[in-house]
Amino acid sequence: MHTITSKKLNSEDIAEVHKWLQQNDINTTRLRREFSDVLPLAEMMKRDHPRLVDLNNFPKRSSVQLKVANWETFNYKVLTKFNLTLSREFIELLSTGARGAAEVLLHEIMRLKKRQRVVETRNAILAQEQIWEENDEVKTVVVNKQVGDGIVQVPQKMILYSLYEKMARDNLAKEAIIESNQKRLAHMENIIKVKTERIDELLMQMGKAPTKLCTSPRLQCSSATRVPSTSLISYEALGAIRKRHPNTPASSD
Repeated sequence: MHTITSKKLNSEDIAEVHKWLQQNDINTTRLRREFSDVLPLAEMMKRDHPRLVDLNNFPKRSSVQLKVANWETFNYKVLTKFNLTLSREFIELLSTGARGAAEVLLHEIMRLKKRQRVVETRNAILAQEQIWEENDEVKTVVVNKQVGDGIVQVPQKMILYSLYEKMARDNLAKEAIIESNQKRLAHMENIIKVKTERIDELLMQMGKAPTKLCTSPRLQCSSATRVPSTSLISYEALGAIRKRHPNTPASSD
């Protein structure tokens, strides 16, 4: 458990705290007064930990005594969950608006958030490690990565270059097969198109005679000689029809 007590921050730490507050849209001109009560800090931590922080436990206070009570409640219900605690002396400094007390507290909270990001990143990497641990062709190496403002060592999965080359050759072979099949498919589609056009042309030629046989108003088609427009007729049958019906026009075929 880390206990936060009064200390003096250097100018770089104070500038870092002010920059962090500005990034969180918090006015830095009245820190001593604003953070003499716990409510502004409780609202900040509520954003990241909504289930952990209940704002109803920290009503806005005006007297020093009630502000101390608020800080003690926040100390017990929230900060201890992060292995942090405020000393009694430091709580009194905060509640009275002592110079520099708010910056010290916010500096500790800022460091806490950085540590949480490092832990979250490491947990995500370890979870990925568990997914990959059964793959013998994958090797683990330790690399340095920047997380926030710090450098941490994290394991990273690597594969052998020979395995990469083999996968690259396999991909090239597959791409060649795909390209060959695409060319064959295009050739077959072209053949089908030509054949389809030829078939359509023959059907149109063969369908002209039967379509015109009974369309003339002068032609009296009996039940024996009526030919449906969708049927085919031979030239011999057409000659027989002309003998019985001399006025039948000649086919254009």
